[in-house]
Amino acid sequence: MSVVVSAVAPGFDVDVYEAVTSKAMPDGQLPDGCELHIAGPVDDGWRVITVWRSREDFDRFREEHLMPAIREIRGEQGGPPPVPEIHPVHKLITG
Repeated sequence: MSVVVSAVAPGFDVDVYEAVTSKAMPDGQLPDGCELHIAGPVDDGWRVITVWRSREDFDRFREEHLMPAIREIRGEQGGPPPVPEIHPVHKLITG
């Protein structure tokens, strides 16, 4: 079942976001299993909303690519990691 993942990355700005995504998603390509990626600034940092084919696809990407990229860019003491909210997708309509 597809899931929508929403998270705010505290303290991120456009430069940190671009640095992390260039490591986690080389060449701006969506990772395997990701169907949609939306990101932009919010008061607390940077919000990222993604849609994944499955929770397992997201968990694998987070563990193998996203968190290592965040640690590399921000360091081990770079603040709290984003805490994702994960919910089932009922319907996804794309153009």
